[in-house]
Amino acid sequence: MVRILSFVLVAIGLLGGVEQAAAAARDVVDRETLKNFVLEAKSLLESAQDEAARAAILETFRTDEEWRHGPIYIFITSYDGVGFFHATQPEREGLNNIDSEDSNGVKITQQNIAAAQDGGGFTEYLFDNPAIAGEDESTKVSYVAPIEIEGASYYIGAGLYIDSAQTNVAPISWGRLKGQV
Repeated sequence: MVRILSFVLVAIGLLGGVEQAAAAARDVVDRETLKNFVLEAKSLLESAQDEAARAAILETFRTDEEWRHGPIYIFITSYDGVGFFHATQPEREGLNNIDSEDSNGVKITQQNIAAAQDGGGFTEYLFDNPAIAGEDESTKVSYVAPIEIEGASYYIGAGLYIDSAQTNVAPISWGRLKGQV
């Protein structure tokens, strides 16, 4: 009886859906955690055995707070600049953003494509931060990595607003430092 119950629990765990992120969106606070978050998402998506599994994973990226928290979310874009998946703005899916640029003239999508084609890397640009009211752009650092989906080349990525990271991390670090004195 115990063996049967153990088997059932293991089967439920294996079939119960998409696993939780080891590098959760809420834990992304710097370049290292950002990179780990993206690489884990890539690994999970590459593990999909079929289209239904891939669709379930993408839906999890869109709805589960382990994968989407505040301004931290997953996006996937083709090397032609067409949005394949965007966790927070599904209306961007199917749109060509190859020429999108920030207020400094940085070609955001082209920069991300180049980094992914080099095997993955960090990019930096100005982007509208939904956490800050107004029209001002904030510095955003993204990590992108190459990924193949059904034989087509894409990049998968996520970004971190530097202003948010400094705002969220600095007071905690200062508080801990004061507590040590």
